[in-house]
Order: sequence, then structure tokens, then C-alpha cells
Amino acid sequence: MGERHRVPVAVGFLLAALSSACSTDGSVGEQEAAAAVPPPNIVVILADDLGYADVSTYGDRLQTPNIDRIGREGAVFTQGYVTTPVCSPSRAGLLTGRYQQRFGFEYNARQAPEVPDVGLIAGELTIADYLRAAGYATGIVGKWHLGFKDEHYPTNRGFDEFYGHLSGATSFISRRTEGVLSMRTDEEFRGRSPDDPRTDLLIRGTEAPEPPVRRRGNLILRGPEKTVIDEPAYITDVFGDESVDFIRRHAEEPFFLYSAFNAPHSPFEVTEEYYDRFPDVENELHRIYFGMIAALDDAVGRILDALDEAGIAENTLIVFLSDNGCAGYFPGLCSCEPLSGGKLTYYEGGVRVPYLLRWPAAVAAGTTIDAPVSTLDILPTALAAAGAEAPAGLELDGHDLMPLLDGSAEATGHDRLVWRNYPTVAVRSGDMKLIKPHQDEPGGFLYDLASDIREQIDLAAERPAEVANLEAVIEDWRSITVEPAWGRRPPLAYSICNIEPIGFEN
Repeated sequence: MGERHRVPVAVGFLLAALSSACSTDGSVGEQEAAAAVPPPNIVVILADDLGYADVSTYGDRLQTPNIDRIGREGAVFTQGYVTTPVCSPSRAGLLTGRYQQRFGFEYNARQAPEVPDVGLIAGELTIADYLRAAGYATGIVGKWHLGFKDEHYPTNRGFDEFYGHLSGATSFISRRTEGVLSMRTDEEFRGRSPDDPRTDLLIRGTEAPEPPVRRRGNLILRGPEKTVIDEPAYITDVFGDESVDFIRRHAEEPFFLYSAFNAPHSPFEVTEEYYDRFPDVENELHRIYFGMIAALDDAVGRILDALDEAGIAENTLIVFLSDNGCAGYFPGLCSCEPLSGGKLTYYEGGVRVPYLLRWPAAVAAGTTIDAPVSTLDILPTALAAAGAEAPAGLELDGHDLMPLLDGSAEATGHDRLVWRNYPTVAVRSGDMKLIKPHQDEPGGFLYDLASDIREQIDLAAERPAEVANLEAVIEDWRSITVEPAWGRRPPLAYSICNIEPIGFEN
């Protein structure tokens, strides 16, 4: 299991308050001090399809100074995992703190005639439900992707405010956006090299044809009224500005903000402001992609600055992560270091993501946690910090991260993590990981992550007992799951980083 680098934890805001307020016997003073300490604000920033190596804390592909700042001033998790390598069910697991297979959310939510009723089922509570009940103002900015009906709508799922889109993707630009550069990302592009002349579909500035009109599923909406916004600005900039506005308006009360960016998910579109920051990048797809990440990093910087300006950064718990790995089915898009695989695969590049946390009042700067953690841990961490509780009897699958961060518990992290997009399933227990192309067939690919982080050496043939042990873990985990509530699209197979292609949901 991973090793933890121990550092002092800055819990001074709690200890000082308790010691100064203590009475002779301590009990009354402690109660008064606890009442005087406000619950932290909580901000979760989620990127979309951002690879592990796309944040400079984890790789040297490009620089992300504002995202890095969260980890530098707080904690870096080197083994942070999502619950699946595809957008929609990953978000369901994060927001509920429960494996999404517990409630049938196994595949992407999408609008199609053959799947008329998909989304987060009624009665499944979100982190926003819990925090609003605890007195928090709650808001989401950005991508929802948890259903399209009224019963799924964010303001009916615990959020007071919503500005964003319900779909899995939307255009970053409108017909009124100036200085736009983009690259086609339709089915014709997939499977071709970025150097293929047929993919040279770059659009520059005022010569660009008009972008497609946003349609019902990917409209930009505001509030419970579902007001349609014809937004002329670059959407990553807009989502950053909307997040800042929420912080400023709620700075005098505890708040929960879920900033769910759709960058750098396709379509690959960026304004010249960001494109021009990378004049030495010759590959046009990379240059646009890097520009999109630069825009995301700038937006994160504005959120951090807004917390500073409001004087509330010290007691704000902020988490940054991605919903899954880089979309390697666009040839040449992703880095192959230090992991293999990407979005839609259960190799580390699909499920291990950037995972940074900052809470200056309670977590010392420079903390590094090498134990495996999950997005399932965000909800219980937030509830514990806010003094909120989940309903009695509700089984959460995550853990409060603070015992890892303050040294009060050994940094073992999760003893098992399971990923499934039926029929494909994978499990990690300790440092051993098993990927099974088909859940109901014996065997699979076995890797020792302690010595083979790239998952290049299949040990299944020489360690059959390990395979059997991990298959038993999967069988035990299956007891908490239900059948998928809707079907998946046909599998998409692709190869990245010398990994043989395996089909996963498209």
C-alpha cells in the first residue's frame, strides 16, 4: 500500500478557540468554542476528461500554476481515483458518496428515443441535499449530466442555484464568440492521426463558419426557471465568472459550490487569447487542447482569488479533480506518462486523476498522501467538516479524508476499489489490480501497481491465486449492486500507450 509523507496539520483555528474558551471543567468552554467556529465553506471543482499528466503537479506536459496552488497550499493525493472512467456515472458516484451501481447508474445518461428515462433516481440524495439541510447555500455552475427531466434537474436535487448545461457536452462558443479556433471532433476524426490532412479542419478567427446552434440537451440554462442563456463569451471563462459571482454573493454565510467545468472535453474549441500562449506547440490539436486547459487554470485562479478577496480562504475546503482520464480515443491527444490508458478504459490513465485538496485552517501546506483515495470520499469529508450527517442506515462507500490528512490514522486508504461498466470490471486491492474484459468469464489481466504503474506486465498466468482472490473481491462487491437501469452504447475500442485495445462504453 502507499506510503504517507507525514507533515504537521494546522488545526490552530480549532485548538486556539477551544483553549481560550475553556472553563474550569472544560465542558462549557468547549461547547461555546465549538459553536463559535463557523463551518467551512466547501468548493468542489471538477474538470472534464482532464488527464493525470495534464496538471503540472503530476507531469511536465504543460504548466497549470493555479490548479497546482491548491495542492501546494494543501494536499496532493498521488493515487486519487474516480468510480468509473466515463463522465456521467462518475459524477453520480461523486455527488452521492455511493457506488453508482447501487442505484443502477452504470452507464452514461443521454437523451435518445430508446432511453427515455435516465438520470439520478428519485430519493438518491446528493451532497447538496445534505449541506442545504445543514444551512448551506448551495450552487452548481457548469455541467450536470445526471438526467434531463424535472425530477433530475439540479435545483430539484439539493442545489439552490444552477447555471450550466444538462448534457454531457456543449459548445464552448456561440455565433457571437470572437477570435475562435476549433478542431472538428466528430466521428470522421476518430481513429485518424492529427497529422492526417483530412483532419486539418482548423477554423481561424472571423473566417470561421457559424457554430452549430445549441439544442435542447446542451442549452445553457439558469435557475429553476430554466431560463435559456444566449451566452456570447467563451464558456470556460463564463463558468469561472459565474463561480466567482456565487462566492461573492454568499461570502457571509456557509456555502457549497460545485464548479463542474466541461473543459477540456470535446469539442476542442478555444479563443485566440489562450491559443496564442502556446506558439511553440506545432501540433494543432495539442495547441488547442493546451489552450483549453489554460483557460480552465485561469478560471480556477479567479475562484481562488475570489476566496482571498472575500477573506474566507482560510476556512474554505476546496477540492480539485477530474471526472475521468484523458480522452485517448482522439489520436495523439493524451500523454502516455506516467500512466497507460485513458478515458473509457480501466487502466490507470482512465481512473486515476488529479486530486488536490486545500483547507488552510485544518490541512498543512505541502501534505502528500500516497494512499489510494476515491471521489467517494468527498461527500463524507464534506459532511464531517460541516457537522452534517447522512440519514441513519444509509450506506456510504467513502471515508472522511481528514484522518489521513491529520495523521490520526494510518494512511492505508481504501482496501478495495471496484470499477464496472458491464460486462467489463476491474478491482484494486492493495497494490494488485485485476482487469476483466468480461465479468462472468474467468481470468483477466493482473498488474502489480507498486512496480508496474504503466500496467505493462500481465502477471495473471504466474499468480493464479491473486487472480482468484481479486475475483472474490469483485463477487463480494456485486452484492451491493443492482442491474443497470438503462443500456449502454456499443463499445469503442482504441489503443493508447502500447496498450492492447479493449472495448468499453462510448
